[in-house]
Amino acid sequence: MISGFNTDISYDGVVYHVQTEDKGLSSKLIVSLVYDRGTILASKRAQYDDLVAAGFDEKELSERLNRQHKLMCAAVKAGRIEDLMKMSSKAAPAKPAAEKVVPAEVPAPKLPTVASPIEPIPQTASPITLGRIETTKVISVVPPPVAAPPPAVEVPNDVFEDLVIIDDVDIVEDVFELEPEAVAVVSELSGIERPSNEKLGIELLGDSKFKGGDRKTVQIMVCRGTARKVVPNAQIMIKVLGSSFRPVIFHAKTDANGLANVHLQLPQFRAGRAALLVRAMIDGDEIELRRVVTPG
Repeated sequence: MISGFNTDISYDGVVYHVQTEDKGLSSKLIVSLVYDRGTILASKRAQYDDLVAAGFDEKELSERLNRQHKLMCAAVKAGRIEDLMKMSSKAAPAKPAAEKVVPAEVPAPKLPTVASPIEPIPQTASPITLGRIETTKVISVVPPPVAAPPPAVEVPNDVFEDLVIIDDVDIVEDVFELEPEAVAVVSELSGIERPSNEKLGIELLGDSKFKGGDRKTVQIMVCRGTARKVVPNAQIMIKVLGSSFRPVIFHAKTDANGLANVHLQLPQFRAGRAALLVRAMIDGDEIELRRVVTPG
């Protein structure tokens, strides 16, 4: 069994944790999990029986583990969280309907049989007091009707035609949410510090969906390294590119908190393609991100 990977990915204000690990030769299984504050959203499982059958190669297994982890991270970075959750629900095996319980019939109580006819009461001079005759009342118990199981909801087959990143994602059974302080992710990397860096980072805060003709204010944060130190006085350039209009460029600078507010007026267009390119620059370092602009 080789060491796995753990990556935190921030998208649309939420930090998702992606974990990929090898379950060992006894299972011959690579498992990737996507967490949101302790809740498992989806998983990807891949068997590697073919590697064992062809002669186990740990280097090949490590490359396959790394590739699967990068695919899961790419899906989260692309904002396909809802697609992953819907695909997981579709891939999960349907639970069998509850078996209808038919109550057993309650037999009617048997009445005692009379062996011989009742003899007539002889006439006497004094009246005779007869004993009280008890009768038995039979109550029929009818069990309540059993509710029929709800009809299964069918999902159209063309829902995920454009999702080609993950091919066999399934939901994890018995998912329940715990308090964030009660959850700890444990893997083969436990106790090992993650490598630190001082790379420049850029994020779009708030709504990151753009449509032609929109007039909106975009807040941008620039930070550096794994410690996410804010970067003041960074130059910001936003360029709107499209196939049916001329490029539009906006400029700004981050404040002491590493934030910059840019007021955008996106060109109106009905056909073609467009994209929003955001670039941050300071002391010779550059970083950029892109977002799709849909027709308005």
